Amino acid sequence: MNTPLFSSHSERLLALKNTRVDFAVQVLLDHYLEPLDVNPFTAYVNTLMDFPKLETGTSRTLFEETLAWVEKQSLPTYTQGISNVFSRRYSFAAEDRLKTLDLIAFEKIVTDIVASLTEKPAIDLSPRPLRPLTVEDVHGALKVHAPNIYPEGVYVTSFIDHGLGRRMVLSSERLVEYLLGHFKNDVIPFHSKGSHQGIYTVGFSGEERHLHPQLITPHLNDLVIRIVPDFLV
Repeated sequence: MNTPLFSSHSERLLALKNTRVDFAVQVLLDHYLEPLDVNPFTAYVNTLMDFPKLETGTSRTLFEETLAWVEKQSLPTYTQGISNVFSRRYSFAAEDRLKTLDLIAFEKIVTDIVASLTEKPAIDLSPRPLRPLTVEDVHGALKVHAPNIYPEGVYVTSFIDHGLGRRMVLSSERLVEYLLGHFKNDVIPFHSKGSHQGIYTVGFSGEERHLHPQLITPHLNDLVIRIVPDFLV
């Protein structure tokens, strides 16, 4: 965005703590894992049931694992050889270990996230639902927090891979309707980098000339961080 919604990392973190813990964990995990090209929902911490037998007892996504430590307000204590990070659930095969992230590095990431979210003022760990909302509620919040953005001219467009490097438009919604659709299902949408989604000035367009001049997909996270606290019960 031409005018950032946050002036510093500390200001953004403080605002993030006013959202919901599941969303906050996803935002912070992305900060660490996106540069490593690791998806926290398709990578797993697998733990052996009875070492040295290679029989896996537990298998949780990196997101589930991190969220659990945050909710317990505890720091992780993994044991090398008994737990590790894999690309397949319940696997302990060497060929399925992540190449870009090992257990020690992941433990440090979780420790940092737990410390960030539980340091006072700590995030509220209760399962806070979103209250019933209207188009006017979302439009009004965007007007307050992003006054330079004209919501009616912003389309969130999703794509699917059509093979041979081609993309096909899967869906396209105006920003207000897109956010409201998630909020009505008690979902706080998270937006990652990639070619699967884009922000455009024309609905159902994937043309470069129609890309929004101020917004890219990850910018929506900052918008959500700003507006969601007022919508939580």
